[in-house]
Amino acid sequence: MNTKILKQFFSTRNIPNLITIFRILLIFPIIVFLEINFKSFVWFFIIIGGISDFADGFIAKKYNLKTSLGATIDPLADKIFILIPFTWLCINQIIPFWSFSIIIFRELVITSIRNSKRHGMPAISIAKYKSFFQFLALLLLFYPYENIFIFDIGIISYWISFLLCIYSSLIYLRFK
Repeated sequence: MNTKILKQFFSTRNIPNLITIFRILLIFPIIVFLEINFKSFVWFFIIIGGISDFADGFIAKKYNLKTSLGATIDPLADKIFILIPFTWLCINQIIPFWSFSIIIFRELVITSIRNSKRHGMPAISIAKYKSFFQFLALLLLFYPYENIFIFDIGIISYWISFLLCIYSSLIYLRFK
C-alpha cells in the first residue's frame, strides 16, 4: 500500500475517524458477549463506546478536524452501537417490540433525510438528548449487578429516549 495514503489515513486529521472506527469494531465483542449472556462485559464495552463517542466528537470540534467521512460514519457508529444492544433487549422481552420497531423506523428515515442534504444535516439538540437517554438506558439495563432500582431507572431512561425519538422525528420532518 502507498505510504502516502497510510500517512494521510493515520494523520492527526483522522484521529476522530479512527476513534469512530474503533467504536464500530467494539460492537463485535458486544455481540459475542450478548450471545453468551455476559452482561458485565457488555456493560464494560458500552462504557468504552460512550467514552469513544464523546472523545471523537470532542477532538473533532476542539481541533477543527471535521471530515466528510466522519460526518458519515459517526452517526452510523451511533446507530449500530445503540440498536444492536436494543435488539437483544427486545429479544429478551425487556423492551417491547413495537417501540423498538418505531425506533428503528425513525433512525432509518431521519438518517436518510439528514444524509440527503448536500453536506449532511447536523443533529438537532433534542436528538442529542435522545442519544444520551438511549446510552443511559443501555448503561443501566446492562448493569452487571442485580439492582431493581437501577434497572427501573434504565427502563424509565428507555421510555424518555423513546418519547424524544418521536419528538425529534417530528422536528426533523418539519424542517425537511
